[in-house]
Amino acid sequence: AVDVAWAELYGGAAAHPIHEAAMVQACTLLEEVALVAMEMPARWVFVINQEFIELKSFLCAQMIDEARHVEVCRKRALVSERGLGRASVSAEQALKELLGAETYPEASLGGNLLLGSFVLAMYRALAVLATTRADRLWATLAMQDVARSVAYGVAQVRYHLAHQPGRAPVLGDYLDRTEHTAAGIAGSPEFLEPLVVLAAGSVDRDALARGSAFARRWFATAVGEYLERCAAAGLGDRRTRSPLPRLLAA
Repeated sequence: AVDVAWAELYGGAAAHPIHEAAMVQACTLLEEVALVAMEMPARWVFVINQEFIELKSFLCAQMIDEARHVEVCRKRALVSERGLGRASVSAEQALKELLGAETYPEASLGGNLLLGSFVLAMYRALAVLATTRADRLWATLAMQDVARSVAYGVAQVRYHLAHQPGRAPVLGDYLDRTEHTAAGIAGSPEFLEPLVVLAAGSVDRDALARGSAFARRWFATAVGEYLERCAAAGLGDRRTRSPLPRLLAA
């Protein structure tokens, strides 16, 4: 269905050059994220005992999902013949930090619950701001894929703490050291600036002010949803520990 809808973009690209440039940059950032999200399960699937076939199969499915996201984000960035956008240094450093988790519970917490929460919000924003059927379709389908990983991340942490409640402080400390990565990815100029332009619809001062207000509301909503998922997973109320609410107040 996505391949059939690509043809819409060729006519829309020339008509909306500002929107198109912003979408290309946002998709470039999301491709970077998907590449690392694909590597996260790959790092752990081979060390898990063969008897845990359901978990190994789910990790393989995650890799397939993220491979599709790499493909669709890259295709979307290249379809207008503008080429890829600018790579994000802050996002790459943050993704590298998440990829270096030392245990699987930490990797799942960082990759599925933390990163997944914000990537889910990123795809949702692009679906809301889409001006073509093709953009709305691929962003919605990607959002559904990421939602599965987020739901698994919450359930995995809850199950882990139900059987090893003494590990809650360890996971809490991991988030204390790691939550800043969400700002490095979702709050990077390579995503936040295109989001403002997409929401504004133009580069006029008044329009950009409305776009900036949209971006602030979007980030506040994403942070709130992430903190609610932490509480649902059994990690308690992190509003006083997390640096993310303080970023909203700055």
